[in-house]
Amino acid sequence: MARAISGAARVSRVASMAAYYWRMRSDPTSDSLDLLWFCQLAADGEFIGTRSTRRPTLHYISSLVETAAEMGFSSLLTATNFHAEHEAWTASIATLARTEGAGLLIAVRPGMFHPAMFAKMVATAANLFPGRVRINVVTGSNPAENAMYGDMESHAERYARTREFIAIMRELWRGVPVDHDSARYPFRGAIVSPVPPEPVPIYLGGHSDDAQQIAAELADVYLVWGDTLPGIEARLATMRAHEARTERIADAPLRYGLRCHVLVRETEDEAWSAAERLISRIDPEVRRQFIEASAKVDSEGQRRQLALAAASSSLVVEPNLWAGVGLARSGVGVAIVGDPEQVAAKLRAYQRLGIGTFILSGYPHLEECRRFGELVMPLLRQSSPRTTAAPSSAVRSAGVAPVT
Repeated sequence: MARAISGAARVSRVASMAAYYWRMRSDPTSDSLDLLWFCQLAADGEFIGTRSTRRPTLHYISSLVETAAEMGFSSLLTATNFHAEHEAWTASIATLARTEGAGLLIAVRPGMFHPAMFAKMVATAANLFPGRVRINVVTGSNPAENAMYGDMESHAERYARTREFIAIMRELWRGVPVDHDSARYPFRGAIVSPVPPEPVPIYLGGHSDDAQQIAAELADVYLVWGDTLPGIEARLATMRAHEARTERIADAPLRYGLRCHVLVRETEDEAWSAAERLISRIDPEVRRQFIEASAKVDSEGQRRQLALAAASSSLVVEPNLWAGVGLARSGVGVAIVGDPEQVAAKLRAYQRLGIGTFILSGYPHLEECRRFGELVMPLLRQSSPRTTAAPSSAVRSAGVAPVT
């Protein structure tokens, strides 16, 4: 459970976190890292691929947010998918009202909301919870899951909708009446008042050219899923190429973020033992259903995560990078595994490539959040990417297989 934090300390933490984010937003070359945790809206537990027992009650979610704040995380990402126990927006607003300190990066699917109404919803939340609201726009990668929401759009149509959705929100947050003529979103005289007291950061991920083009134009943070260092370097190179030929509409430089699991213990051997334990109870039926569902996705990013998991029998794809989580979990499937120094060094290695934002997670989320905060946060505060050693070359005896 989260330790008690005084009211004055909470107010101070909200102000300091907001100030920290806006300093980084205006200076994307800063050595500082923006660290976020994951806010689990489905059942949580010690193992993946099996039925978890810890329900995502409001009390538990709030404890997770307060713990993340105590450990030094600025915000937490909420997922949006049909199989989660809670709908993301409702759970997020309830949690923000119950907590102070860390904010929430709230995931939204454009197909579920009209952008004018959602722009108003976000402005309301931003005024009620200053400095604590960020938005992650999720285009959607699984046609079968999209259909559960009544979304039958093709990949290209979904991205065209995403671009229009974000552009409308940004225009409405200027606080002037907006007329918009399009087949998808025709409206007249929409206005958002009051506007958000500070610009609301918009995060967007995606491997495709469409996703990168939209991020270069309209996002504040472009998100990638965990990958090998060469894989991330190549991805950022293509993203920078998109930036070079794109006229930017967002009013701040684009930042790069990485979504990844983390598994840290006092020693490297303990960390690898914990990794093996995490996947030790995968239900064969859960695994079968996961493979069947994965075959239907139209996401280049999801296919890359599956390729990482298939690249080596040891599931180690690079020193201290493990693809075991991808055996029974959709989305990001890799984890940084090691002792505190190795985990900090790996994060700094990504940072040297240009990553300034990390969204981390672990199982169970509450306990792993505290463990990371106690073991790794002190190292990140005292080191800089120019002085941190390169990641450890120690790898499990099975060796590292190249990923193509």
